[in-house]
Amino acid sequence: MKVIHVVESFAAGVLHFVVQLTHAMPDAEHIVIHGERPDTPPYYAALFPAGVTLIPWQHVTRDIAPVHDSLALYYLMRLLKQQTGDVIHLHSSKAGFLGRLAIGLLRLPARVIYTPHGAAFLRQDVSPAKQALFIWLEKFGHWCGGQVIACSASEAAAFQGYGIPADYINNGVQCTEMPATPQTDTDTHCKVIVAGRISQQKNPALFNEIAQAFLDQPRISFIWIGDGELRHLLTAPNIHCTGWVEQSEVTTHLQQATIYLSTSLWEGLPLSALQAMCQGLPLVLSECTGHVDIVQNGRNGFLFQGREAAIAAIQVLVSDKTLLERFGFASWKLLEEQFSIKQMENSYRWIYIDNGSF
Repeated sequence: MKVIHVVESFAAGVLHFVVQLTHAMPDAEHIVIHGERPDTPPYYAALFPAGVTLIPWQHVTRDIAPVHDSLALYYLMRLLKQQTGDVIHLHSSKAGFLGRLAIGLLRLPARVIYTPHGAAFLRQDVSPAKQALFIWLEKFGHWCGGQVIACSASEAAAFQGYGIPADYINNGVQCTEMPATPQTDTDTHCKVIVAGRISQQKNPALFNEIAQAFLDQPRISFIWIGDGELRHLLTAPNIHCTGWVEQSEVTTHLQQATIYLSTSLWEGLPLSALQAMCQGLPLVLSECTGHVDIVQNGRNGFLFQGREAAIAAIQVLVSDKTLLERFGFASWKLLEEQFSIKQMENSYRWIYIDNGSF
């Protein structure tokens, strides 16, 4: 089986997702047509298994840009005419729209899958008019063909709410034995951590406000793994920003943390939070798409709306070591039950072959 992946958002979670999927399905031939972003790691080729073909996608950009989008569509059509595949898997909203348009114009016979990884119409940093445009583009893309496979139940429900048929396959991560929790001595030090690009989506201003509320409690510190255009908003002196680091270092930071905190405005289903669950961390997550799928309130963490609720949730956890341990184990257990790399691989394999067999 030959799978052609088309990826505009070639960084952070989407990049990691495609890397994981190609590793999980070594018996398939993978071709990855990809854009590049400022935060695309320079060593990205080394992340993929041997045998994966990487092809740069010229002119593609994240935002709507008619001239660049027209050039990107033309270039993608050229690339797709040069390649033949059994499945074309489109990743992220821009690739989903241009990819389905290109495939429709070329009338390619391949099976087409589109995974949004956080649909553009979920964005909270754009005007209602632009959100309406994104919804229209998704409806037009659906008319061009393909099957929407969201990465969480809540993301699929968002599509269905606009009359766009969608199914979902939960994101998954590789995880083995349950680590000992909590990772630090909570009587002396608690580390509250998040990983991701410091962008409007992740709402770093709120993260900063939450950290500031704990300035009088020096045993509680905050860590942001990543970097981005809004790093200047992380001004609280109890926040340490690591910048972009390799995955092994991300894992080390998570192993040494106490609580995973995310203030995101919207998500698909964040792999970084799943990685935190793998390390047995309780979750304190903003109530939004993607987050609601991985937090069971009172079992493995808390969903919150607003600064005060987040502060209260963290305070409850850091004051009760037994609760930290119970929630941490529940995070790991939920990951094993619903968000493993194996279930993700099996589900995509089933979709790719359309309930058939190799």
